[in-house]
Amino acid sequence: MATNLLIGYPRIPNAASSYSITNGVAAERSPFSNLFGGNKTDLFMLDGDYNQPTFRFDLPSPETADFLYIGRFSILRGWVASLNLRGGNSTDYNAATPVFVEPDLYAQTPTGPGVDDYIATFTESSAYSHWFVKYGTTSAIPHGKLFFGKAFDIGKDPNAPATITRLKIGGAKRRATFSFEFSWEGIAYPKAVEMYQIFYRSRRYQPVVLFTRDWHDILMGNKVVFCRITSVTLPPRVTDFCDVTATFEEMP
Repeated sequence: MATNLLIGYPRIPNAASSYSITNGVAAERSPFSNLFGGNKTDLFMLDGDYNQPTFRFDLPSPETADFLYIGRFSILRGWVASLNLRGGNSTDYNAATPVFVEPDLYAQTPTGPGVDDYIATFTESSAYSHWFVKYGTTSAIPHGKLFFGKAFDIGKDPNAPATITRLKIGGAKRRATFSFEFSWEGIAYPKAVEMYQIFYRSRRYQPVVLFTRDWHDILMGNKVVFCRITSVTLPPRVTDFCDVTATFEEMP
């Protein structure tokens, strides 16, 4: 049975040794780095109006992908008609292999606690050293976050019940955010260490998304939640398996 709860992060963008934007230039006050770090309110925007902008990510070694996430999708979809994710082994977009296509972004319903996110999952692709995201638009798209790559799967779902709380942030009219504490038992030691190294060491600058394949109750009915990891604990190694506890706080 497949794991239901997964952790997504900008795996391919983070792994890229270089990137470029065809038919577009990042606005000075809305840099490209905003796509992968910071709050969802830290936007990326193209400087001016452009036709079919395409982002290219060049990796030192091939990577696969099985999900794509857009933060602040509710503002993006009014500007963009379609999205095409491709992977290839050359810098030629036209020669690359389609991995995921969303032909009608206008028709997609935003999801998540703030009803402003988009998440797509698909069969894991082949590994490619060059990745492309092309938008069907002629506008200077306002953009929150763009994460894609292979999601992290710890190998089993967390113990039930999880500890879920609501955190009230400043401002009487602002929505309270979620905090999730999950624990897993009997996780293979290398997988637990991988989780610690990928997420805990970079927790101050790398946001993540929690998302579910089909059963959303574990995220209080939400399909995806944009978060930061505040803690990951695992006991000293005694056997080849260990228990892991991690806390995720929703970021508005």
